[in-house]
Amino acid sequence: MAAGVAKTLNRIPVNDRSSLAQDLSDDDINISWFSNHERLPILDSYKEEEKFSRIRQNIIELLGFENTRILFTDSDDESWAPAEEPYDERFYALAIQLEDDSWLRFSTRARLWGLNSGTRWLLVSVFVLLSTILISWVFGLWVTHPMRTFARAVEQFGIGAQRQPLQLRGPIEIRETQAAFNAMQTQIHRLLEGRTAMFSAISHDLRAPLTRLKLRSEFVDEKHQRQKIMSDIDELQSMVEACLVYFQQESQPEEMTRLELSELLHSVVDNFRDMGKTVTYRCAQAVIHEGQPTALKRAMTNLIDNAVKYAGHADVALYVTESTIVITVQDEGPGVPPECLSRLFDPFYRVEGSRNTQTGGYGLGLAASRSAVHFHGGELTIANRQPRGLIATIQLPLSGTDRRDAK
Repeated sequence: MAAGVAKTLNRIPVNDRSSLAQDLSDDDINISWFSNHERLPILDSYKEEEKFSRIRQNIIELLGFENTRILFTDSDDESWAPAEEPYDERFYALAIQLEDDSWLRFSTRARLWGLNSGTRWLLVSVFVLLSTILISWVFGLWVTHPMRTFARAVEQFGIGAQRQPLQLRGPIEIRETQAAFNAMQTQIHRLLEGRTAMFSAISHDLRAPLTRLKLRSEFVDEKHQRQKIMSDIDELQSMVEACLVYFQQESQPEEMTRLELSELLHSVVDNFRDMGKTVTYRCAQAVIHEGQPTALKRAMTNLIDNAVKYAGHADVALYVTESTIVITVQDEGPGVPPECLSRLFDPFYRVEGSRNTQTGGYGLGLAASRSAVHFHGGELTIANRQPRGLIATIQLPLSGTDRRDAK
């Protein structure tokens, strides 16, 4: 643009150059014509600034003038100080010498806001730093939030809790990882559901042959032998019924609802008290939690029932920590040999080796209880107390809503 205007003014009469330059000026760029170098208002120290050499060469080539000069003014140079020009009066300028030694100046006001160069660079640096921090923070959230969600999903899946598939968010690498996790979770759930359905079908199909065996045992002449056979068949039928109940609970989980966990546990304790059992209960505050009422009630009932059965009483407590809902069931019974603690949650395992239902059932109660707790993303542990007795501890994750409701 500057070269084109200079070539145009170079061709018109001298008397018309000043008025035409004013007509070509606008709010951003002011164009002025000066008859000689002495009238050109550009600081001497800027006239041959080397840092503009490339721009100068390009303009000279476009002009096609012989022995022309190109001068520049930069508002940031220290030479403005002797001129005592206020910062707001400084400007950027380009001056082109025409063929008759007159000058054409293109200038624009420098927007310095009354600040010197050092202050402006400091403000720019602070702005760049804050922008970098903000962008890094936003980018960090974009990356870390999906990673935190993914980590919680993996943790809960690892302890048996069922979750909806993850929404694919974040960078492509994280989305691919989330998609792989969703596929793995679906496949494992299918395998577990197939296993549960198979054992449930086997347990159901055993009913018919057991019933036939029971009928045929009636034809055994020896009374003592017939009673032993009938007893074994009854035990097998009870085991089959227990398996069916266990697998039905595994394959048909109930809906999650918001419930008052403290009141639910209180109702379980009251049921045992109504049966004449000695059960104490301690809870300092109401606790609202999202879960499956029937499954949680069954798990707590199994734990209290074991304590009452083996120790004659149970001490139940419910309290809330910073991130966990804790339920403890303690007794002062005989305890469990340390080598047997790790197997207490195995299906059909009993510390007392017989299958006498009067001394402890078939070993499915604790397995079902832990399965229910795992479904809620929690953990169930059992440990010996000193000097005697057991303590069963249920730990459930405390969500933000649960934390507000517990206050």
